[in-house]
Amino acid sequence: MGHAHTQILIVEDDKILADTLKRVLQGRGSGFLFAASLAEASDILESSTVHLVILDRVLPDGDGVELLKKMKAAPALNKVPVLILSGKTDVPDQVAGLDLGADDYMSKPFSVHELQARVDVLLRRAKKFVSG
Repeated sequence: MGHAHTQILIVEDDKILADTLKRVLQGRGSGFLFAASLAEASDILESSTVHLVILDRVLPDGDGVELLKKMKAAPALNKVPVLILSGKTDVPDQVAGLDLGADDYMSKPFSVHELQARVDVLLRRAKKFVSG
């Protein structure tokens, strides 16, 4: 499985932002999956192979860190890198996200170039775990 099959799951209830993320990350993944809620994201993670999760904290059915906790507790998912993208910008929130096992944390509004660079790093790291 080479670069062509990288799937990125975007968990974001703001449709415009989700589309923007897809647009700026085009070319980094062949597949983009979208979830607008924690429940939807859980279903996708159970049924699809995902190489990176971009996770919003504020979702209609709860806090994105709930999904993060679930992923870190699941052997099949705990190696999948998670980048939290959140409007919660204060340091305690960021530390909490990183403490729970997020690989990276960016606050909104974000720099497109910084996001691209961080995603590249996480995907490179993910490839070490996903052989092939």
